[in-house]
Order: sequence, then C-alpha cells, then structure tokens
Amino acid sequence: MELEDSLLVRASAEQEFTAAKRRAFIEGVLGQLRGQPTSLLPFEAVKARLGLLPSGDRGIQEIPLDKIVGSEGRYHQFTRSFSPSAEVDKERWMRVFAASESGAGLPPIEVYKVGDVYFVKDGNHRVSVARQVGAKTILAYVTEFVGPVDLSADMDLAQISLEAERARFLQQTELDELRPDSNLDVTNPAYYQKLEEHIAVHGYFLGLERRRDINWEEAVTDWYDTVYMPMVAVIRSYGLQREFPGQTEADLYLWIMDHRYFLAQDLGQDIELQEAAEHFVQTRSPRFQRAVGRVRRSVADLLVPTIMESGPPVGLWREERVEARPHGNLFQDIMVLLSDDPDDWCAVEQTVVVARYEQAKLYGVHLTSASAQETASERLRARFAQECEHEKIDCRFIVEHDPPSEALVQRARWVDLVVLPRFDLGQSTLAAEGQRLLRTALRHVSCPLLYSGLTCSSLRSALLAYDASPTSEEALRVAALLAKSWQMKVAVVTVGEARRAGEVTLDKAVTYLREHGVEVQAEFVQGPVSEQIVGVADRIGCDLLIMGGAGYSPFRHLFSRRTIDRVLRDGPYPVLICR
Repeated sequence: MELEDSLLVRASAEQEFTAAKRRAFIEGVLGQLRGQPTSLLPFEAVKARLGLLPSGDRGIQEIPLDKIVGSEGRYHQFTRSFSPSAEVDKERWMRVFAASESGAGLPPIEVYKVGDVYFVKDGNHRVSVARQVGAKTILAYVTEFVGPVDLSADMDLAQISLEAERARFLQQTELDELRPDSNLDVTNPAYYQKLEEHIAVHGYFLGLERRRDINWEEAVTDWYDTVYMPMVAVIRSYGLQREFPGQTEADLYLWIMDHRYFLAQDLGQDIELQEAAEHFVQTRSPRFQRAVGRVRRSVADLLVPTIMESGPPVGLWREERVEARPHGNLFQDIMVLLSDDPDDWCAVEQTVVVARYEQAKLYGVHLTSASAQETASERLRARFAQECEHEKIDCRFIVEHDPPSEALVQRARWVDLVVLPRFDLGQSTLAAEGQRLLRTALRHVSCPLLYSGLTCSSLRSALLAYDASPTSEEALRVAALLAKSWQMKVAVVTVGEARRAGEVTLDKAVTYLREHGVEVQAEFVQGPVSEQIVGVADRIGCDLLIMGGAGYSPFRHLFSRRTIDRVLRDGPYPVLICR
C-alpha cells in the first residue's frame, strides 16, 4: 500500500513538473510578444546597482508569493512566476512536491525584502512548487534591505537601473526640490550622467560670463531655467514627441543638443535652438511620411535636371527663421562669400554696413579647393577679422572645401542673408564661377541675397521693384521692415507690360507701405522691365534696389532670368533679391 501511494505521488509530481515546464515555455513566448520581463531578478546585481544596505531581520512572516521577483543564486533556473527552466533538477523539484503533499509541510524559506518585493535566499524549489499548486502565500524568514528606489513586481533590471540613476541624479542636483514641477525622466540610464555634464559645463561658462565662482545649486537652476526649459518649449511647440514616439522630453533635449553641437562643428557657426530642432526632425524623424519625403528628395536630386528644379517655396526663410524668434532684427546671421579678387572686397564692406544696422553676426566663407594654398585663406582671414574688429562686429571666418555651389546652398540654410561679391560679369573664369554661384543661389537659397554694388552703399534710399508676383510680395514685406529699422527712404516702381502689371498693382504696394508707416514715392513706367527699373533707379539716385527673385516655378525662372541678369549687370548699386 505504501509503495502504491508512493508511486501515485511520484506520478502526480511528474505530471505537475511537466505542466510547470509547459507554463514556463508559454510565459517566455508571451513575455517576448508583450515586452514584459520573464526572468527572475538577480539579487546581487540589484544590490550593486541600488547600493542596498541591510536594515535588520524582520523575523518569520507569511509573504505573498506574487511579490517574490528574484533570487540570490538561482535566478536563471526559474521564470518570473517561478516555473522551472531546463536547468532545474527534476528529481529535486519532485521530492519537494512530494514533501508538500505528505502533510508534514515544508520549512520556511529565507528571503530578502527590498521595498515591496522579495528575493529568495534559500527555498527556490519550495516557491516553485507552491506557485504550481496555486498557493497565494508562503512562510519566510525575512531580512530587509533599504535603498533609494522602491521596487515593484513588474520591474526588470533595466528599469531598476534607470530608477537608480534617476534617484542618484536627483540626489546630486536636488531638482525635485529646487524646481518641484520639473520632469527629467529619460529612457536610458546613461542619459542622467550626460545631463549632469551639461549642468557642469553650463556652470563653468556661467562663471566666465559673470566673472565669479558659481556654486552647484546656481548652476543647476540656471541651466534648468535658461537652457533646458527653452529647449523643452521648442520641443513642445514642434510636437516632437509625436515625431519620436516613446521618447521623453529630456531624451529629445539631449538628442537635439548633440545634433546642434555637431551641426555647429561641421558648419563652424552657431545654430539656434529652433533651427537645430527643425533640422533634427527633417533628418531623423522615423515617421513614415518624413522617411518617404527624404527618399523622394534623394531620388529627385538624381533624376531632376538642375535647370528644372523649383527651389524652396516663397517666404520659407521668413516663416522658419524670422517668425520663430521672440524678438530681434530681420538679419541676425549674415554670410558673405569672400573672393580672392581685391576688387570684390566691397562685398565685405557692404556686409559690415548691414551688420551694423542689424547688430548681426558675420560669417565670412572662403570657397576654395582642398589643393589650394593656405596663404590666400590666411590673408583673407586676417583682413576679414581686422575689418570686423574695427567695427566691433562679431564674426567668424570659415574655409569651405566642398564644391562651391553645394557649400553655398548648405550654409545658406543657417543664415538670414547671403551677400555675394559682384564678380566680373565678363568672360573670365572667375566670372563664370561667379555666375554659377549666382544661378545656384537664385534657384536654391530661400533667404534674401544681397548682390554687391560697385562701391559700398550707405543703404539710405531704396527702390522697390514690384509686380505683385509672390517673390515681389516678399520683397515688399522686407522693404517695409528695413525702411523702419534702417530709417531708409523707399520708392516703389511698377513696370507696365502687356497683360502684366498696371497702376492697380502699384497702388497695392503703396497702400501696404503706408499702412506700415513708410513714406513712399511711387512711379509707374512702361517698357522693357530691366531697362525701366535701372532707369528709375538712376533717376532717383537710389543706393539699394529691392526686388523679388525668380519665383517658385522653374519655368518662371527661365522667363525672368534675363531681367535679373540685366539689372545686376547694369546697376552700380547693391541689389537685394528676396524670395
């Protein structure tokens, strides 16, 4: 009879073990599909990451089985619900099961308590059997440990590491006390160290700026108020968390700041927060529509002839850069192309005049080949720096070895105004390269272009050429803003051609300027467009011509290119071309 009972108990134990192994397999599959932890937590790893310290024995207690989440030594042998893996000794498990069925019961297990959860020190098989037979609690000798993080039963080791780093970060910065509404949650534990580095660097430069020692608390709060939160405001205004699902604001802050840093290093110039954020979205967003857009642009670059490319939409520069600023002048960052030809230095002098009016930063860009001698660049660097220093203008000199046209378009993306030397429009090699750059700029650059005159102008009297086209509408807006900012007189001319512009068109521009507080002189003339514009400019003695560019359509560009060419060639004054 005893043998028969023993065989029945063994058969039952084997059946339960097989069911437990089957449950372990199902849990593993479901855990993978749901992204939930399926393995036990290793106590030693948790202890090390949280810096746990023993706080005392708590005696024998009845503890919930579903709160046991880890083991000191056998975490790899059981699933999170203590179902046995392939490494579990089957015979031992079955003996424990048989003992539990004998009526004599099992001795209490030994556990470590951390927060609301438990780790098995001794008794893993007893826990496994108890879970398999449906028990809810088990007797255990409890030793409690304390640490900086309250653990929960659904945490995995990665989440524990994240919470540990968060606790350490808050202990270091006290941001939860200094700025109670702050939320600097991240998805990667290493990011907290990077945030601390940002604070430390900010504190260093803040000390240089204020010429005194900056304590840690001041560095933390000033960084949060003047660096972190302005970037968060940009992140929220652009809805970047929709573009990058699953990422926190602090994640995106770090990503965009890194992106901004490397952009600035590549370009050799400062990049505003809004511009860095926008460029980051355009180049890194995983959203399907943007990814398709990037592929489409790449294919278009390969297939569409340059002459047929349409260029950026009218007003793009103003919408993306100027209107995003809370304050400031129209041209905050200005790029001037530096030529080796001494006759082209007028462009730099003209740029300095604009920079004085606008309190702008200047970027002098020397487009040269990688094989060219450095002496020419160094001469230009020294002369450019001397010119800007004399006028107390913030400047930076950049040597660009990329193909000139590509470098021009790439760098123009980050400035408000591009100033081009006049170049000799004859048949020289320099003239041919200058014309290629001009064509590229007219077709691809969205911000205004200032084409230098024969001599440096004081920019006190402007003539606006207006025909109600989209680009001339943009020129009208710019003229109104500059007239008030620079205290500049403005005249507007409309040239009448068959089925083109009439006096009604002229009246529209005059009305707009007067509504914006600009006193304006108006002239309506008829005849060839370029000749009439240049003739009026000569007659009234203007020292700046403002006009629209080629427009958005490539066919319109082909139609108007001759007009722009003739105006640039025949006029001695600088020409501001808007689009």
